[in-house]
Amino acid sequence: MIESDFYYSLLDKLSIVAITDRQGKIVYANDKFCDISKYSREELLGSTHKIVNSGYHSRSFFIDLWKTIIAGEIWRGEIRNKAKDGSYYWVDTFIVPEMDEDNKVRHYYSIRIDITKRKLQEFELLKRKVELEEIALMQSHQVRKPVANLLGLIDLFEKQELNDLNKTLYQMMKQSIMELEDSIKDIVEKAE
Repeated sequence: MIESDFYYSLLDKLSIVAITDRQGKIVYANDKFCDISKYSREELLGSTHKIVNSGYHSRSFFIDLWKTIIAGEIWRGEIRNKAKDGSYYWVDTFIVPEMDEDNKVRHYYSIRIDITKRKLQEFELLKRKVELEEIALMQSHQVRKPVANLLGLIDLFEKQELNDLNKTLYQMMKQSIMELEDSIKDIVEKAE
C-alpha cells in the first residue's frame, strides 16, 4: 500500500492542486497552480476560483458544477482559465468533495492537468476543417458551372436527328456528364 504522505506528494508534484473550503475560498494552492495562473500563493489563498475565471463558460456551466459537488459527487470537466497576465490556459479538472462525519462538505479538492496544448491543437484542427469545407464548396461551385454549360450544350444535340453512332456517343457523353454532376453534388453535400 502506498504511504498517504507519498501519495499526496506525488499528486502535488504531477497535478495542479487547490483545496477550498465549503464556500469555495482557496485554503491551499500548490506550486503548479501558482505557476500556471501566475498568481502568488498569497494572492490565491482566501480568493475563490473566480480569480482565474476567463469568462469563457456560461453561468449554467458553473451552476451544474456546483450542484454536483454540493451533492457530494465528483465533478469532471474541461475549464478554460485566465492567468494573471491575461493569457488563457485549459485544465482537465476533477473536483472531489471531502465529507465530514455528518456527511456535509468539509473541503473541495481540485485536481487538474494542463491540457492547453491539446485544446489549441483541437481549435486549430477545427479551424482548418472549416477552411477546407469552404474551399471544397467554392471549388465544387466553380466546377458545377462548366458542367451545367455542358449539360445545356448536350441537350441541343438531343433535339437534332442523329444517326445510330452519334446517338450512342450522345448517350455516353450525357451519361458521363450526369455522373460528374452527381459526384459534384456529393462533394457539395459533404462540404455543407
